[in-house]
Amino acid sequence: MKKCIFYGVFMALMMSIPTSTRAFDFKTYYGSADKKQKSDLKLALKDIIANHKKLSYSSLWTYYEKVDYIPTSDGRKQVFDYYSDEVAYFPEPGSMNKEHTVPQSWWGGGTGVAQGSDIFQVLPSDKNANSAKSSYPLGVVTGSVTYPKAGVSNTRMKVGKDSNGKSVFEPCDEYKGDFARIYMYVATCYSDVTWQRQNDLGCVLKKEDWPTFTSDDFIKMLLKWCREDPVSDWEVTRNERCYAVQGNRNPFIDFPSLHEFIWGDSISYVFDISLPHGQLDYHPGDNPDNPDNPDNPDNPDNPDNPDNPDNPLNPDAESGTIELAKLSWNGATHPTYGVGFSATTNGLTLSYYKAASTVTPVNINSNNEFRFYDQSVFMIEGAEVVGVTFYDNGGSKSGCSISIGDDVYSFDGEKKITWTGSMNPFICTANKQIRISVIDVAIAKNDEDAINPNFMSPVADPCAVFDANGRYLGHSIPARKGIYIVRQDGNTYKRYVK
Repeated sequence: MKKCIFYGVFMALMMSIPTSTRAFDFKTYYGSADKKQKSDLKLALKDIIANHKKLSYSSLWTYYEKVDYIPTSDGRKQVFDYYSDEVAYFPEPGSMNKEHTVPQSWWGGGTGVAQGSDIFQVLPSDKNANSAKSSYPLGVVTGSVTYPKAGVSNTRMKVGKDSNGKSVFEPCDEYKGDFARIYMYVATCYSDVTWQRQNDLGCVLKKEDWPTFTSDDFIKMLLKWCREDPVSDWEVTRNERCYAVQGNRNPFIDFPSLHEFIWGDSISYVFDISLPHGQLDYHPGDNPDNPDNPDNPDNPDNPDNPDNPDNPLNPDAESGTIELAKLSWNGATHPTYGVGFSATTNGLTLSYYKAASTVTPVNINSNNEFRFYDQSVFMIEGAEVVGVTFYDNGGSKSGCSISIGDDVYSFDGEKKITWTGSMNPFICTANKQIRISVIDVAIAKNDEDAINPNFMSPVADPCAVFDANGRYLGHSIPARKGIYIVRQDGNTYKRYVK
């Protein structure tokens, strides 16, 4: 599809709109969604965003003037329209409609219900575009086109048949991600609505907690659109404005990779609200071992070895599941952490220390549980560790947690603590007694051919990219200097950008 005619002009105008500084307290607002995953995460988000002010349908134009305007050089307020390039100005323009992105017919009609006047999904729209869109779902037009009509050049959408012969409307490329995130918001906020007419006019929603969408192919399309059209400044601005008038937010704008944790490639990971999940531009600092050569981060020919950066680490180190009780432990002493025990497996050295010689550092009981006592230190050496999962054996103390770096991790609903990052050696501290029998350890592979070498392009699915501090960055390695962790095809790789 060709670029939207309006897009270049719009971006110039957007330069004059203040964008969010992200001073909003996400951790407080979304706190109940922390450490949740998949359906539990979606339900937690519903509980957060469904409790909002219900606007009246008749008052929406009053609110649109606060939410959907673009300032112009002459001081007027131009209406922003996702569907058309027609220029209209506030107050209420006669050529515009209030368009339900998710059609009214899908819940049986009526604007008196919350979803019928939700300003996140009821948008100002050109009348002709609104009429052409009808009650069709999002889709990709591959067959005959019914809109735009001949001679119409002001549209940002088209209507026609998809590859299955069903009528759909396809937004302009620049707004496909916007529409996908609106659909995801509706599927989350209104999952308890009795969605109707699923077999005639193409309703793609059904009443259920997860996935709520009726088709895997539809979900894949939404995910694709979110990846190809990431959150824009306009979406951030509109999200803040909607929050000011309706009292809730679209979490898929606040956390641009959130969709992956609910429907995409990260459903096996818990959502960690302390990580930016794509909305911040993270810039790694210079190589601390060689600050005068910032373009050569830590010997890019080999995984990091802080003791000898010119040599690779143990080539026999492997990722895998480790049952702690099956290892042969021997006494060990660390100059900082005190007495303890160590064992070797998978080419790695695992150590456990408590800085008090009178306390037995390791206790294996009849259930093969390891008791990691309060303030005890656990260490993994021999390779660049890029992921560790701890499994609670069921007897951990109430309120226990693990400190890794500056962050504190608690067990999720599946009694797991999952960490992603880049650390050698890996070191963590137990807070209160934790009983663990099994851990999963991921080691960075040094296989330069494992991913697309073009750092500007998305890599093959399924793939997840993290920075060295474990921040989820999406599906492609940024084209900026740094160290990145890539999970792909069941393996974890470490990559460098010079």
